[in-house]
Amino acid sequence: MNFEKIIGNEKVKEILQKALKNNNILHSYIFMGISGIGKKLFAEEFAKGILCMSEDRACGNCKSCMEFESNNHPDFMEILQQEDAKNIKIEQIRFMQEKIVEKPIISNKKVYIIDDADTMTTEAQNCLLKTLEEPPEYAVIILIASNESKLLNTIKSRCTKISFEMLSDENLKSYIHENITKDITPNMISMCAGSIEKAKTILEKKSVYESLEEIVNKIDSKDLIEVLNNAEILYKSKDNIQELLDYINIILYNKKELKYINCIPIVEEVKRRLLQNSNYDMSIDGLLIRMWEEVNEEYNRG
Repeated sequence: MNFEKIIGNEKVKEILQKALKNNNILHSYIFMGISGIGKKLFAEEFAKGILCMSEDRACGNCKSCMEFESNNHPDFMEILQQEDAKNIKIEQIRFMQEKIVEKPIISNKKVYIIDDADTMTTEAQNCLLKTLEEPPEYAVIILIASNESKLLNTIKSRCTKISFEMLSDENLKSYIHENITKDITPNMISMCAGSIEKAKTILEKKSVYESLEEIVNKIDSKDLIEVLNNAEILYKSKDNIQELLDYINIILYNKKELKYINCIPIVEEVKRRLLQNSNYDMSIDGLLIRMWEEVNEEYNRG
């Protein structure tokens, strides 16, 4: 099995490997945890092991494993959000139900993964419930979800929950070094909150985050006018300003100096005002002015 190639969540690896080794496969699971920590990779590797025709599970050599690797396994299906759709709809679950009653073709089992299962409409969840209550003996259904509260209690009660933890900073650094080959700052690592998906998003906009670090790092070495003139990135980032302000708070906190820590409530106040539709440019002006005054308090008193 290739769980070893997946970073993090060692306890989950042990649980799934033991289930495969002992042939103790249940009918339904929920893989629960924040987005971007490898839940889908685990689900696919688990599915490959379930379907494998060898005693070794996920041997990589049998017909089942080869069909799985070529994305052409007749006993495996992934249910995904359709393009430009925000939900998994009842029609998708009904299609799965039509297929699930058909006997396996290659393997002894059939595996269905429902990705972003917490986006299923209520109608889709109620439809799925019928299958979860009386699944075919050969069927295994794996739900992947990030927001447990969006799943019906009746769904959750019929599935075995596998909880995934955030990846450690070291896990993230290792993944980035091996797969993305870009440098990442400690502040960016903190912003990732244990998510590879978040790390990829941040590194795609790395220059933006570097600009924010420069603004905060030099706020005590420049006069106020220069700070305002060099903060263009904030003035033109209205669409994702809440995320950028969160990052500024991370930079401030990680400096571990009181004058920077004292700026965090200032940032939080501006975040609230912007959510209440306060004037955008004036709010950013106020943020930078008040942060500069706080960081340069001794200079101002002089």
